[in-house]
Amino acid sequence: MNEQEVSPPYADASVAKKKAFGAIGIAIGLLALSAAFLSPWIQAAIDPPPPPIEQAAVDLAGRLAEAAKAKLTGEDYVAAPASTPKPSRFLVPAVIGSGMVAVGFGLFSLLRAEPRVVGGAAIALGVSAAVVQWSIIIATVLIVVLLVAAILSAVGVDL
Repeated sequence: MNEQEVSPPYADASVAKKKAFGAIGIAIGLLALSAAFLSPWIQAAIDPPPPPIEQAAVDLAGRLAEAAKAKLTGEDYVAAPASTPKPSRFLVPAVIGSGMVAVGFGLFSLLRAEPRVVGGAAIALGVSAAVVQWSIIIATVLIVVLLVAAILSAVGVDL
């Protein structure tokens, strides 16, 4: 009797090996998709809290006083360096990039003739993460445009 006839195909170690790239793509895609949905809360968690309004007012008054002194003495006023950028500035590109990495693993999985379901799932999760992140960006821009239009309309400016 032939040994291949006795052992079922799912017991073969090569079957588990054949799903490696797709499984990695699914894991990365799932992480990217969850990060895309949670990105507003992640940003709030990793960014430092804004300074209190009193501190911002004192800083502004100090900069105005320095600018006025420089203008009275005829010197050029050199503005203080801008505030440090927020750590969350890398979040959106990281989510979109990891979604595209998941798509790459899914495509590579399909090219290696791994099961189509696994590769397709990795591609779907990666594209979904990028779409969710872009939709949050587009929704934010639309809300800002609508708010500006509403304020201009309330002031009396016809659009």
